[in-house]
Amino acid sequence: MKHPRLVWFLAGLVCWACAAVCIRNALYLGGSDPTWDRISEAGVMRVCMEAAYPPFGMTDAAGAFSGFDVDLANELAGRWGVRAEFVNVHFDGLYDALLAGKCDMILSALPYDETLTEDVIYSPSYFNAGLLLAVRQEERRIRGVNQLGGKRVAVELGSAAELEARHHLEQGRIPLEIVTCPGAQEALQALHDGEVDAAIADSVNVYHFARESGGIRYIKRFLSDEQYVIAVRPGSGYTWKRIADELARLTRQGFLKTLQQRWF
Repeated sequence: MKHPRLVWFLAGLVCWACAAVCIRNALYLGGSDPTWDRISEAGVMRVCMEAAYPPFGMTDAAGAFSGFDVDLANELAGRWGVRAEFVNVHFDGLYDALLAGKCDMILSALPYDETLTEDVIYSPSYFNAGLLLAVRQEERRIRGVNQLGGKRVAVELGSAAELEARHHLEQGRIPLEIVTCPGAQEALQALHDGEVDAAIADSVNVYHFARESGGIRYIKRFLSDEQYVIAVRPGSGYTWKRIADELARLTRQGFLKTLQQRWF
């Protein structure tokens, strides 16, 4: 006869295995995901966004939504056979609106926040807003931060770009000269005008300046990462899986690259 404790231990393992299967099913089976059920039944995917952050989200005088995130949301909805409906929410209220059930997801240039992973479920990244090194169009000697020794580098005062530049300077590896500017666009303008040799700024500002003003280019290797993601409520595992699958397809099919070229 088996030892009673061993019997209970084996029984516990069986229960744990059954619970794991139930959890997996609860995450991925559509019938157990209230978010996906609501989207399917209503034929509408409600998206919370702050439509005041071009080029990701904005509205015109008639209240029509447009932007990178709007196009992405419409593409997701179209692939699922539903319609995207946008809920304009101030950025500080996006999480509250999602958790209160005012929308099915947040798609609003939302940075991944590891401190909130117990409150929401984040999708894989669809855009990297991390720091890039920019140089003038004709510059060929600077291929990365290692070539910044003795160079003047413009950054936004008090920004992550300034912290990045000071990190390299204080480590003693790269004796660069930091030139602080009121904003990222001013730092890039200083580069454009030949006042500095390089600039460090987030990719959103770099892409925008390169498109609108020209005269600069950027080194494609990111100095840091700030991943934009989509957030859904806990218990929305099947919705999360559908989003993750579609983002993978959109990446493979070149849609996200086309979207970036369209808006930047």
